[in-house]
Amino acid sequence: MKALGVVVTVVCLALFGVFAGLSAVLSRQAMQAVVPVALLVFVAGYMAFLARALRGKKVVLDVDRDRLLVDEGRGGVFPLAGAALGLWRISGTGVTAGTVLHLAGGKRPLRIAGRDHRPGPALRLDAPPVQSIDVLLPADAFEALLAWVPSLAAAPHHAARGPLRCQLLVNPASLRGGLSVMAPWLLTMALVSAVSVVLGSLDVFASAAGQKVAIAIILVIIAAGLVMTVVRSMRKSPALEIEADPRGLLLRDPRSGQILAAAPLGAVSTARGFSRMRTRGGEIVHTTLVLRIPGHSDVSLAVQDMRFGWVDAVPRLPTPRYVVGAPDWFALVDLLGVRRFLVVQDDGFV
Repeated sequence: MKALGVVVTVVCLALFGVFAGLSAVLSRQAMQAVVPVALLVFVAGYMAFLARALRGKKVVLDVDRDRLLVDEGRGGVFPLAGAALGLWRISGTGVTAGTVLHLAGGKRPLRIAGRDHRPGPALRLDAPPVQSIDVLLPADAFEALLAWVPSLAAAPHHAARGPLRCQLLVNPASLRGGLSVMAPWLLTMALVSAVSVVLGSLDVFASAAGQKVAIAIILVIIAAGLVMTVVRSMRKSPALEIEADPRGLLLRDPRSGQILAAAPLGAVSTARGFSRMRTRGGEIVHTTLVLRIPGHSDVSLAVQDMRFGWVDAVPRLPTPRYVVGAPDWFALVDLLGVRRFLVVQDDGFV
């Protein structure tokens, strides 16, 4: 996607340059005839290029003893020794979409993701989370691939199963999520207003030199606010953490480690539903689950994946406060006993 953005930017700049050059040598009437045709050709070519880039291509992965070959070696040969596991996170929300196998070697590292894969307790996640991947596999094929990695195959398969831990991130579509992202910019605007009032009371705007200084100060504040807003929107940290086993469920603050609520698993009830979010591209429906934990307010969460739904008719619920990825969603519905109501559509992406 980064390469696609670079290509589109370069092509747009080249198109503007061509138009500027043509305007210098062609008459106004000729330009009025050439520009619409050129724009139509550009848009058609751009749509074709975009469709091809987003479609991707299928590759063949072969394991030959201690190495992995991509397309019989044409796509690279990567040793399995030194492989590491990490998480695959979705940009924008930060939810976990699967597990990534990092392989070194070749011209650049290879990142193979297992969609919906949740690593077992015996697997260590030594690699940092990533948002971009090279190859995508279904969870079962990814698990089969891990069995060929020497360092991972040597891990004990009968490790004691620990409690289920799921991190809940703030839903960017909720009021809290929107305010959290925009907080630095709102503070920046408030600071600009305050600084302007102070500078005005000191008669800084009375002279040309003072106006230049004031404008420079305000521009620095605005630039810092923009940077903080972008950084905050990119850094997604969990707001809540669920820790559960067949005996009970804990709700914890991941920052302080404080336990916010605790209850036997049988005392935790659920309500299923859906929520709608309107965007410029249309309406998005999210599958929603509400956890009612004694001693705590309801915890509403949705899965950030359009494949999921409920098998029966469920009510529309308010926008959930939290979101999770597909691996955590599967684990939660299994634990809470509502997996039988879950429908997963095959989008043909893998």
